[in-house]
Amino acid sequence: MITLKFGGTSMESARRILSSADIIISRAESGRVSVVVSAVAGVSNKLQESIDACVSGMHAENFVHELKAVHSDICAELQSKLPSFDAASVLKEIEPIFEEYEKLLTGCVSFGECPGTVHCRIMGMGELLSAPIMKAVLLAKGQSVILLDSRKFIFTTGNHREGDPDYAKCAEAMLPYRDGENQSQTRILLFPGFICSWIRGTGCAPVPGLLGRNGSDFSASIIAASLGSSKVEFWTDVDGIYTADPRVVKDAILVDDMSYEEALELAFFGSKVLHPKTIAPLAAKDIEAWSKNSHRPDARGTRIGRGPFESEKRVGDVRGISCLKNTAMLSVSGTNMRGRTGMASRIFAAVSRASISILLITQSSSEYTISFCIRDTEADRALDALKAEFELEISDGVINPIEVEKNCAIVSIVGDNMIQKRGVASRFFSALASQDVNIIAIAQGSSERCTSCVVLGEYGDTAVRAAHRFFFNTAQTIEVFVFGAGTIGGALIDQIRDQREKLLSENVDIRVMAISTVDGMFVEADGIDLTSWREKIKEMPQKSSVDEIIKFVKETKPLNPVFVDCTASYDLPERYVDLFKAGLSVVTPNKRANSMKIDYYRELRKIANGMRRRFLYEANVGAGLPIIDTLQNLFKSGDKLTGFTGIMSGSLSYIFGRLDEDVPFSKAVQEAKELRFTEPDPRDDLNGMDVARKALIIAREAGAAIELDDVKINKVFPDSFDSSGTVEEFMKKLEEVDGYFHKKIADLRKEGKVLRMGASIKDGTYTVGMLEVGKDDPLYGVKGGENAFVFHTERYQPIPLTVRGYGAGAGVTAAGVFGDILRTVSFNPEK
Repeated sequence: MITLKFGGTSMESARRILSSADIIISRAESGRVSVVVSAVAGVSNKLQESIDACVSGMHAENFVHELKAVHSDICAELQSKLPSFDAASVLKEIEPIFEEYEKLLTGCVSFGECPGTVHCRIMGMGELLSAPIMKAVLLAKGQSVILLDSRKFIFTTGNHREGDPDYAKCAEAMLPYRDGENQSQTRILLFPGFICSWIRGTGCAPVPGLLGRNGSDFSASIIAASLGSSKVEFWTDVDGIYTADPRVVKDAILVDDMSYEEALELAFFGSKVLHPKTIAPLAAKDIEAWSKNSHRPDARGTRIGRGPFESEKRVGDVRGISCLKNTAMLSVSGTNMRGRTGMASRIFAAVSRASISILLITQSSSEYTISFCIRDTEADRALDALKAEFELEISDGVINPIEVEKNCAIVSIVGDNMIQKRGVASRFFSALASQDVNIIAIAQGSSERCTSCVVLGEYGDTAVRAAHRFFFNTAQTIEVFVFGAGTIGGALIDQIRDQREKLLSENVDIRVMAISTVDGMFVEADGIDLTSWREKIKEMPQKSSVDEIIKFVKETKPLNPVFVDCTASYDLPERYVDLFKAGLSVVTPNKRANSMKIDYYRELRKIANGMRRRFLYEANVGAGLPIIDTLQNLFKSGDKLTGFTGIMSGSLSYIFGRLDEDVPFSKAVQEAKELRFTEPDPRDDLNGMDVARKALIIAREAGAAIELDDVKINKVFPDSFDSSGTVEEFMKKLEEVDGYFHKKIADLRKEGKVLRMGASIKDGTYTVGMLEVGKDDPLYGVKGGENAFVFHTERYQPIPLTVRGYGAGAGVTAAGVFGDILRTVSFNPEK
């Protein structure tokens, strides 16, 4: 015999009930089956709502009518799909339950309370209503089925609403229905879940009781153990048990097999696995449990058993990660606790007398502090119990006032393969540290198959996602928030769109979560579909706001949020500190932040590293060329800058390179403008300020504590030239300097030199302007939009380190920004 249990989602509609019936029939073909059914999905919640409402004085009729309608609709639909199903007969069979329901609710209204016996009767009605419907469906399909009242076969003691089974009495009651007990046994034994008979004490008559949380699952375990079933199949709406909650970890992995011990640990600490009390009777008799999906009956599901399993060869040290939320941690401490015998026993005895279950215990090695976790809802009762127990010690100062930390979460990693494996706990805590999740307490069982830590409740999901990524090598995530979707920002978004699938194949999941422009902002919690993003941003649903991004990140807790500033804004870089403090990394081609006051330059790095976030700005200086990273690596290794020259503007490289070909200066500028190498106003390039900012950043990276005013900018134009006016007026006046530049080029040519515009750093002097370079200079052949950076260092002498490459165009700059974004998935070292 095997036992099948169908949850509420497998009973939620006529279609689901028919599918569940087909599963039962298929299993019954190879042998007898016992079946346990839950209430129709949502009914148990409605029953509880009706109790609470009627105790408050609301009338019972509406609740009775609503419950009748749910089951009447299901029966009517079943008859339309299965003509042999007799809806009227079923409704007549369950009518007495509705009548009792109304009487009990009316009593609650009259007395303003719901005694325990009444509560158990009402809350068990969902299963008493669903089971006759399933029986009628099976009979209509020609099956041999008998409906057995679980209250005549499952007997409990202890808590009325969450009873402890008397397994010997249960087995005795089930004996006539075990395989082989008689020659004409019914093929399908059908039981309503959750309900039982509760016995207050010796000599007391049984009364209706409940099996508590996950009671229908527990019913199936008790019935399987009592009937001697070979296995139990728990049918739900998921394919099995996952390495983490799929609602929290999108790429959680389905587990093929799991030991009883692993399942017990995971379930105890909040994972969506079978409840520990459900697993215990199965483990005691080596009955396998299978978690199956009634929506996909052919899916293998997850097996829980004794092990070892063949699938263990394909898994790592950790089998699953769980998070138990809504917990509280209480700490009892005092300098005089050390060496005092009986302190721990008194603590736990006091909590036990308050009928509170302890979830986790940890103690400092000095015996100075004992901490434990319980459910949040029980924290106040536990505190009162401890205050009463240690009233004298607290008043005398032997024990400090009891500390309570509410809204905690217990995050646990579980796996049989963790036993005696080195480095597992280290990886766990490193994962949490990578997301700046602070650990409040740590506990590990002596079996070594479970390591738990306590964190603030708001960081529970983040901790699970981080640990899952570390242990299961799932995709490293990058959640990108793009501000500025113009030339560079637009090219960046296109590059992300085009590369996303390839990066996914390399375990990097990059998603654009927000796009902001001057017109507004578009934010999507699951990532924006970039196939037609330009169309989407034409109607921005909300105003552009850094504060909204910060709020979004704090609420959703993404693993690796990256703020990308592709604007030319002077104000936005002033918010970088706020972004770092909110947990975002910052990537930007905007030079404003790194060219502001040196104190702000230093503060950005201090805050970023303190928050373990990345501040990346490769495109500040060389577009897509590896300048900043190269410099940082040089200086980290102990090298020092002794001199620098560079052409750091693609537009100026193009303009001055064209002068070599005897192209008039005015025409060269016009060409660069038409090619969109320059800013809309070419004076923004020709005034040297952009190059000055780049030179300042290089100097600061080399360790110079200088300000922008310390960079001397030599004018491009002669003093006699008036560069004022509109852009159009300026462009027309440029012909006035053609002769000036023609003569300058001709004179230099006689000396074997060319004219370039760039920056130089030498002997503490920082200069931007025109450079006269000979054939032996690395800058001599740099033109056509190329950039070149020539670094003289203590090690790179006499031949300098030269980085040269194309430095103009949105695509190149966007690629540099994209490269920085991808670097956020690596560790951020302290400088």
